[in-house]
Amino acid sequence: MVAVGGILWKYRVIGQGDKNPLLILHGWGRTGNEWISMAEELSRWSERKVYVVDLPGFGESSLPQVKTIFEYSQLVKNFCKYIGIDRVVLIGHSLGGRIGIVLALQYREFIEKLVLVDPAGVKIRSIKRIVLTILAKIFSWVPQKIRRLLIKPLMDSDSRSTPALEALYRAVVSDDLRKYLKKIYVPTYIVWGEKDAILPLSQTKVYARQIKDCVVRVVWDADHDPHLTKYEQTLAILQEACE
Repeated sequence: MVAVGGILWKYRVIGQGDKNPLLILHGWGRTGNEWISMAEELSRWSERKVYVVDLPGFGESSLPQVKTIFEYSQLVKNFCKYIGIDRVVLIGHSLGGRIGIVLALQYREFIEKLVLVDPAGVKIRSIKRIVLTILAKIFSWVPQKIRRLLIKPLMDSDSRSTPALEALYRAVVSDDLRKYLKKIYVPTYIVWGEKDAILPLSQTKVYARQIKDCVVRVVWDADHDPHLTKYEQTLAILQEACE
Protein backbone atom coordinates (compact mmCIF):
# COMPACT_ATOMS: atom_id res chain seq x y z
CA MET A 1 0.00 0.00 0.00
CA VAL A 2 1.07 3.60 -0.57
CA ALA A 3 -0.23 7.03 0.45
CA VAL A 4 -0.51 9.57 -2.36
CA GLY A 5 -2.17 12.96 -1.99
CA GLY A 6 -3.89 12.00 1.24
CA ILE A 7 -5.32 8.79 -0.26
CA LEU A 8 -4.21 5.35 0.88
CA TRP A 9 -3.95 3.08 -2.16
CA LYS A 10 -4.00 -0.70 -2.23
CA TYR A 11 -2.40 -2.11 -5.36
CA ARG A 12 -0.64 -5.19 -6.67
CA VAL A 13 2.13 -5.54 -9.23
CA ILE A 14 2.05 -8.73 -11.25
CA GLY A 15 4.75 -10.07 -13.54
CA GLN A 16 7.71 -8.49 -15.26
CA GLY A 17 8.50 -6.89 -18.60
CA ASP A 18 10.21 -3.98 -20.30
CA LYS A 19 7.20 -2.86 -22.33
CA ASN A 20 4.80 -0.21 -21.09
CA PRO A 21 2.79 -1.83 -18.29
CA LEU A 22 -0.89 -2.67 -18.14
CA LEU A 23 -3.03 -0.74 -15.67
CA ILE A 24 -6.34 -2.40 -14.73
CA LEU A 25 -9.13 -0.29 -13.20
CA HIS A 26 -12.18 -2.11 -11.81
CA GLY A 27 -15.86 -1.16 -11.79
CA TRP A 28 -18.10 0.51 -9.22
CA GLY A 29 -18.42 -1.34 -5.93
CA ARG A 30 -15.71 -3.83 -6.88
CA THR A 31 -12.02 -4.29 -6.07
CA GLY A 32 -8.95 -5.20 -8.05
CA ASN A 33 -9.14 -8.76 -6.67
CA GLU A 34 -11.59 -9.85 -9.34
CA TRP A 35 -8.97 -9.04 -12.01
CA ILE A 36 -5.97 -10.84 -10.47
CA SER A 37 -6.34 -14.07 -12.45
CA MET A 38 -6.82 -12.15 -15.71
CA ALA A 39 -3.83 -9.95 -14.86
CA GLU A 40 -1.60 -12.98 -14.34
CA GLU A 41 -2.62 -14.41 -17.71
CA LEU A 42 -2.13 -11.10 -19.51
CA SER A 43 1.25 -10.54 -17.91
CA ARG A 44 2.57 -13.95 -19.02
CA TRP A 45 1.16 -13.56 -22.50
CA SER A 46 2.19 -9.94 -23.17
CA GLU A 47 5.44 -9.92 -21.17
CA ARG A 48 4.27 -6.77 -19.46
CA LYS A 49 4.14 -5.81 -15.82
CA VAL A 50 0.50 -5.43 -14.70
CA TYR A 51 -0.75 -3.02 -12.03
CA VAL A 52 -4.09 -3.85 -10.40
CA VAL A 53 -5.47 -1.23 -7.99
CA ASP A 54 -8.33 -0.75 -5.59
CA LEU A 55 -9.78 2.56 -6.72
CA PRO A 56 -10.28 5.24 -4.01
CA GLY A 57 -13.32 4.42 -1.90
CA PHE A 58 -13.26 0.69 -2.69
CA GLY A 59 -11.56 -2.32 -1.21
CA GLU A 60 -8.68 -1.25 0.99
CA SER A 61 -8.17 2.18 -0.63
CA SER A 62 -9.45 5.16 1.33
CA LEU A 63 -12.47 7.27 0.39
CA PRO A 64 -11.64 10.56 -1.36
CA GLN A 65 -13.40 13.91 -1.30
CA VAL A 66 -14.00 14.80 -4.94
CA LYS A 67 -16.70 16.66 -6.84
CA THR A 68 -16.26 15.39 -10.41
CA ILE A 69 -15.00 12.43 -12.41
CA PHE A 70 -12.17 14.69 -13.57
CA GLU A 71 -10.96 15.20 -10.01
CA TYR A 72 -11.30 11.48 -9.34
CA SER A 73 -9.36 10.58 -12.48
CA GLN A 74 -6.64 13.04 -11.50
CA LEU A 75 -6.14 11.01 -8.32
CA VAL A 76 -5.39 7.97 -10.50
CA LYS A 77 -2.91 9.94 -12.59
CA ASN A 78 -1.18 11.26 -9.46
CA PHE A 79 -0.93 7.72 -8.09
CA CYS A 80 0.64 6.47 -11.33
CA LYS A 81 3.16 9.30 -11.37
CA TYR A 82 4.11 8.62 -7.75
CA ILE A 83 4.87 4.94 -8.35
CA GLY A 84 6.76 5.70 -11.56
CA ILE A 85 4.29 4.78 -14.30
CA ASP A 86 4.79 7.10 -17.29
CA ARG A 87 2.81 5.34 -20.02
CA VAL A 88 0.33 2.46 -19.94
CA VAL A 89 -2.07 0.22 -21.74
CA LEU A 90 -5.18 0.99 -19.69
CA ILE A 91 -7.92 -1.60 -19.21
CA GLY A 92 -10.97 -0.03 -17.57
CA HIS A 93 -14.17 -1.86 -16.65
CA SER A 94 -17.38 0.12 -16.11
CA LEU A 95 -16.31 2.94 -13.73
CA GLY A 96 -12.71 2.14 -14.68
CA GLY A 97 -13.68 2.77 -18.30
CA ARG A 98 -15.10 6.16 -17.36
CA ILE A 99 -11.75 7.02 -15.76
CA GLY A 100 -9.92 5.75 -18.83
CA ILE A 101 -11.93 8.05 -21.10
CA VAL A 102 -11.01 11.07 -18.99
CA LEU A 103 -7.32 10.15 -18.81
CA ALA A 104 -7.14 9.56 -22.58
CA LEU A 105 -8.80 12.94 -23.06
CA GLN A 106 -6.48 14.86 -20.74
CA TYR A 107 -3.23 12.88 -20.99
CA ARG A 108 -2.87 11.47 -24.47
CA GLU A 109 0.84 10.80 -23.94
CA PHE A 110 0.04 8.69 -20.88
CA ILE A 111 -2.11 6.15 -22.76
CA GLU A 112 -0.50 3.81 -25.27
CA LYS A 113 -3.80 2.03 -25.85
CA LEU A 114 -7.23 2.30 -24.22
CA VAL A 115 -9.28 -0.83 -23.59
CA LEU A 116 -12.81 -0.14 -22.35
CA VAL A 117 -14.77 -3.11 -20.98
CA ASP A 118 -18.51 -2.35 -20.76
CA PRO A 119 -17.55 1.23 -19.89
CA ALA A 120 -19.72 3.69 -18.02
CA GLY A 121 -19.54 7.21 -19.38
CA VAL A 122 -22.34 7.67 -21.88
CA LYS A 123 -25.64 8.29 -20.13
CA ILE A 124 -28.59 6.29 -21.34
CA ARG A 125 -31.31 8.57 -22.65
CA SER A 126 -34.32 6.82 -21.20
CA ILE A 127 -37.75 7.65 -19.79
CA LYS A 128 -36.46 6.66 -16.34
CA ARG A 129 -33.65 9.20 -16.47
CA ILE A 130 -35.99 11.94 -17.70
CA VAL A 131 -38.37 11.18 -14.83
CA LEU A 132 -35.52 11.35 -12.30
CA THR A 133 -34.42 14.73 -13.64
CA ILE A 134 -37.96 16.12 -13.44
CA LEU A 135 -38.50 14.75 -9.92
CA ALA A 136 -35.21 16.21 -8.74
CA LYS A 137 -36.39 19.66 -9.84
CA ILE A 138 -39.92 19.30 -8.48
CA PHE A 139 -38.75 18.12 -5.05
CA SER A 140 -35.68 20.36 -4.78
CA TRP A 141 -37.31 22.18 -1.83
CA VAL A 142 -37.92 18.93 0.10
CA PRO A 143 -35.38 17.99 2.83
CA GLN A 144 -32.72 15.65 1.46
CA LYS A 145 -33.67 12.66 3.63
CA ILE A 146 -37.27 12.76 2.47
CA ARG A 147 -36.24 13.35 -1.15
CA ARG A 148 -34.09 10.22 -1.04
CA LEU A 149 -37.04 8.14 0.13
CA LEU A 150 -39.24 9.47 -2.66
CA ILE A 151 -36.86 8.74 -5.52
CA LYS A 152 -34.95 5.74 -4.10
CA PRO A 153 -36.98 3.16 -6.06
CA LEU A 154 -35.92 4.85 -9.30
CA MET A 155 -32.25 5.28 -8.43
CA ASP A 156 -29.51 3.29 -10.18
CA SER A 157 -28.78 -0.04 -8.51
CA ASP A 158 -25.15 0.99 -7.91
CA SER A 159 -26.27 3.98 -5.87
CA ARG A 160 -28.80 1.94 -3.89
CA SER A 161 -26.31 -0.81 -3.12
CA THR A 162 -23.62 1.52 -1.76
CA PRO A 163 -25.38 4.25 0.28
CA ALA A 164 -22.17 5.09 2.17
CA LEU A 165 -20.64 6.11 -1.17
CA GLU A 166 -23.59 8.17 -2.36
CA ALA A 167 -21.66 11.47 -2.51
CA LEU A 168 -18.87 9.82 -4.49
CA TYR A 169 -21.40 8.20 -6.81
CA ARG A 170 -23.05 11.54 -7.58
CA ALA A 171 -19.64 13.09 -8.24
CA VAL A 172 -18.30 10.49 -10.63
CA VAL A 173 -21.44 9.79 -12.67
CA SER A 174 -22.81 13.31 -13.08
CA ASP A 175 -20.98 14.07 -16.34
CA ASP A 176 -22.10 12.56 -19.62
CA LEU A 177 -18.79 11.92 -21.39
CA ARG A 178 -20.39 11.44 -24.80
CA LYS A 179 -19.30 14.91 -25.93
CA TYR A 180 -15.64 14.11 -25.22
CA LEU A 181 -15.35 10.86 -27.16
CA LYS A 182 -14.47 12.54 -30.47
CA LYS A 183 -11.45 14.09 -28.74
CA ILE A 184 -9.89 10.71 -27.99
CA TYR A 185 -7.08 9.98 -30.43
CA VAL A 186 -5.37 6.98 -28.84
CA PRO A 187 -6.03 3.48 -30.25
CA THR A 188 -9.13 2.19 -28.47
CA TYR A 189 -10.75 -1.21 -28.03
CA ILE A 190 -14.38 -1.42 -26.93
CA VAL A 191 -15.17 -4.79 -25.33
CA TRP A 192 -18.83 -5.40 -24.48
CA GLY A 193 -20.91 -8.21 -23.06
CA GLU A 194 -23.64 -9.16 -25.51
CA LYS A 195 -26.30 -9.42 -22.77
CA ASP A 196 -25.25 -6.53 -20.56
CA ALA A 197 -28.47 -5.50 -18.78
CA ILE A 198 -26.87 -2.47 -17.08
CA LEU A 199 -25.27 -0.79 -20.08
CA PRO A 200 -26.78 -2.14 -23.31
CA LEU A 201 -24.68 -3.39 -26.20
CA SER A 202 -26.23 -0.72 -28.43
CA GLN A 203 -23.98 1.85 -26.73
CA THR A 204 -21.06 0.49 -28.72
CA LYS A 205 -22.44 2.41 -31.70
CA VAL A 206 -21.89 5.70 -29.86
CA TYR A 207 -18.24 4.89 -29.16
CA ALA A 208 -17.61 3.56 -32.67
CA ARG A 209 -19.04 6.71 -34.27
CA GLN A 210 -17.17 9.15 -32.04
CA ILE A 211 -13.72 7.63 -31.47
CA LYS A 212 -11.59 7.79 -34.59
CA ASP A 213 -9.32 4.79 -33.96
CA CYS A 214 -11.78 2.34 -32.46
CA VAL A 215 -12.27 -1.43 -32.64
CA VAL A 216 -15.39 -3.07 -31.17
CA ARG A 217 -15.38 -6.65 -29.87
CA VAL A 218 -18.46 -8.41 -28.47
CA VAL A 219 -18.20 -11.07 -25.75
CA TRP A 220 -21.03 -13.36 -26.77
CA ASP A 221 -23.55 -14.42 -24.14
CA ALA A 222 -21.77 -12.33 -21.47
CA ASP A 223 -23.33 -9.83 -19.07
CA HIS A 224 -21.91 -6.58 -17.63
CA ASP A 225 -18.94 -8.51 -16.23
CA PRO A 226 -17.56 -10.47 -19.19
CA HIS A 227 -14.22 -10.98 -17.43
CA LEU A 228 -16.09 -13.02 -14.80
CA THR A 229 -18.86 -14.74 -16.73
CA LYS A 230 -17.05 -15.46 -20.01
CA TYR A 231 -13.46 -15.57 -18.85
CA GLU A 232 -11.72 -17.38 -21.71
CA GLN A 233 -13.51 -15.44 -24.45
CA THR A 234 -12.74 -12.12 -22.72
CA LEU A 235 -9.11 -13.10 -22.15
CA ALA A 236 -8.64 -13.83 -25.86
CA ILE A 237 -10.08 -10.44 -26.79
CA LEU A 238 -7.93 -8.63 -24.22
CA GLN A 239 -4.85 -10.41 -25.52
CA GLU A 240 -5.70 -9.15 -29.00
CA ALA A 241 -6.23 -5.64 -27.64
CA CYS A 242 -2.94 -5.59 -25.75
CA GLU A 243 -0.77 -6.71 -28.67
